[in-house]
Amino acid sequence: MFTGLYRLGRFSAASFLGVDADISVHAKLLTGGLVPLSVTLASESIFQAFASDDKSDALLHGHSYTAHAVGCQVAIESIKEMQKMEARGHWAWAKTTRSGTALATQDTLWSVWGSEFILGLQSLSGGLISGVWALGTVMAIHMASADGSQGYKGSAAQALHAALLEEVGGEEGMRWNVHSRVLGNTLYLMAGQKTTEETVGAVKNRLQEAVLKVKGQ
Repeated sequence: MFTGLYRLGRFSAASFLGVDADISVHAKLLTGGLVPLSVTLASESIFQAFASDDKSDALLHGHSYTAHAVGCQVAIESIKEMQKMEARGHWAWAKTTRSGTALATQDTLWSVWGSEFILGLQSLSGGLISGVWALGTVMAIHMASADGSQGYKGSAAQALHAALLEEVGGEEGMRWNVHSRVLGNTLYLMAGQKTTEETVGAVKNRLQEAVLKVKGQ
C-alpha cells in the first residue's frame, strides 16, 4: 500500500531492498486520480509464461482499466512530471538535516515530516504515542493501547482520528480539517507529491493540537 512513485521518497520502493521486483502493481498515482488506471508489471520471463496459443495458459483476469488509452497517456505525462519535480529539487526543503544542511546523497532516507517533529510529537504525547515512523510523504503514528488490544481489533487511534476531523479556523475565515487513515492502533498521514512545506507545517501544528486534546481527555 502507498509505497511507489515517490510515496516513500524514491521513484521505486524496490530500491530500498536493492532488487527489482518480478511483479509489481501500480495504480492511483499513475494518473494522480484524474482517471482510473492500474497496471501489473512483470519481468520478461514471467510475461512469457503466459504467451501461448493455449487458452489455459492465459492470464484471464486483469484490471478493468488496464487498456484505458487516455489513462495510459495521462500516466506517461504524470510520471514525466514527477521525475522533473525530482530533478528540479521540488522536495529539497524536506531533504535537510536538523541543522538545515542538505542531505549528501540521493539515496539518503528523508521525510517531509522531519525527524525533529517526529521525535517531539512522541515526547509531547506523554506516553499516548508508543511510536512514530515516517519516510517520504508517509507518517505512521502507533498509539498505545490501554486495553492491550493489537492488530485490526485495536481502537487506540480512533480518538486522534476524530480530533483531526474536527474543523478549525484558518486564514480568511476558511475552516479546514485533516483526513487520515486508521488501521487498528495506527493512524496514517500522507502528504501529496505536490504538497508544499507551508501546508505540511499547518498539518503538523494541527496534529500537535489534536494530540494535546486527546491527552487531556
